[in-house]
Amino acid sequence: MKNKKWLLLLIIAFPSLFWLILETSTIQSSKLPYYGPKHSDKAGDTSYYRVNTSFYSLEDKQNAGPSLRAADGAFILSVLHPKYRKETYRLDGFWEYLNYKKEKIAQIPFVFLAPSETDTITITKDLEKFKTHSNIQFLQWRTSSYDSLWKTYFSEKPYYIDYSFFILIDAQSHVRGYYDIRYASEMKRLIEEYKHLRLKEEKQKLIENNEIKSHT
Repeated sequence: MKNKKWLLLLIIAFPSLFWLILETSTIQSSKLPYYGPKHSDKAGDTSYYRVNTSFYSLEDKQNAGPSLRAADGAFILSVLHPKYRKETYRLDGFWEYLNYKKEKIAQIPFVFLAPSETDTITITKDLEKFKTHSNIQFLQWRTSSYDSLWKTYFSEKPYYIDYSFFILIDAQSHVRGYYDIRYASEMKRLIEEYKHLRLKEEKQKLIENNEIKSHT
């Protein structure tokens, strides 16, 4: 009987504890901006810019159409401009975490996007050994429209953001952050903001599930 009481207490307290963890975390998601053009409807509500998050798998040689959504929730995307393909130092912060702190990024989905006729992105050939990591994906996009990706994912970007930056995409396909992953400090910021965003997504799911249950 005592165990049942404790279980009931935990069930009741969990939403409050979840909210407390969220509110006392280092990053407040309200500070994470929405990048890209914004539009307001007649009611004055803001419509935030969305990007495409469905790509080809490397095995999809027929280019039949987007075959795979990158992730169910937030994820990190790399769409490197061709002029940076051989400048591997631009991934130095990422290399450091992969080689020495991989446990800190093991739960973060990373997507490296390449033109569809290639097997991988030139700059990421050293990442081949990491293909066994379930959180790292190598995906493709049609070569004919590959140039348009920079216009899409870096639309109205701040002047200091470069086309080699990693991009944080949330569950609703909004651009929420850019990171210069030459630096370990930027990787740390990426990890913190990704985790907080995931907490917000899980909180929203919890609210929606409770609302559905309350109406049944």
